[in-house]
Amino acid sequence: MHPIEKEILLDEESPVFKAEAKGNGVEVHTANDLEFYIVRCGKALSQLSGSMDKARLSLELLNTKYLDSISTEDRSRSALIEMMVENGIIRVQSIYDRALILTNNILDLGIDNQYIHHPLIVTNENVVRYGLDKPLKAFSKACSEFKTIRNRVIHHDRFTEEQFDQLSLIISADHLAKTVGRKGVVNEDVLRAVIKNYLSSKQEELTSYLDGIETRLHELYDVMLPVYTHYKEKFRRK
Repeated sequence: MHPIEKEILLDEESPVFKAEAKGNGVEVHTANDLEFYIVRCGKALSQLSGSMDKARLSLELLNTKYLDSISTEDRSRSALIEMMVENGIIRVQSIYDRALILTNNILDLGIDNQYIHHPLIVTNENVVRYGLDKPLKAFSKACSEFKTIRNRVIHHDRFTEEQFDQLSLIISADHLAKTVGRKGVVNEDVLRAVIKNYLSSKQEELTSYLDGIETRLHELYDVMLPVYTHYKEKFRRK
């Protein structure tokens, strides 16, 4: 956990600690601009942290135990394997989008979330003034590098494209054979070992990329934290 999470989410001045239950939810009342600012930053940071957690969870699910739990007679494991790997990649984009929204709130830029995009934020005068443009660009680059593996994620290191195509063919043929009541194409233990090795290699590769992204995110947080404190003082003096 980065210190900014404790500073914002557990801010002693946050009206979150005075939230009231209402129906099936809760209401947080803000008495002034400072409290409104704290809540907005807290929401954005919470969503960003959640995006990172979901990305990590999607990679943790790259294992044969989870694959077996979602496999059915109507679902080929080869299709599920690709879906599981791609799911981890897709979630990365939401991490960067959330970082842009948090930047917008930390600096109180007042831009509607639906109009926020990379060029608009990194070229903003206040973003540049407070030194957030460089860590944002570095963070964006890390996320972009992660996304480029989408097109080659099936064939890396020990798994060439041809090898995975053959593995996919065997899995599909084995699945179909069992569906029509015939004997499996290969020994189940051998097939499971190959699948396990593949998922393990993908999990290791993608986790390494995600670790790099988190490092860049923490570098962004390092610059954001004093800016948050500064803006709180500005609102307090109003």
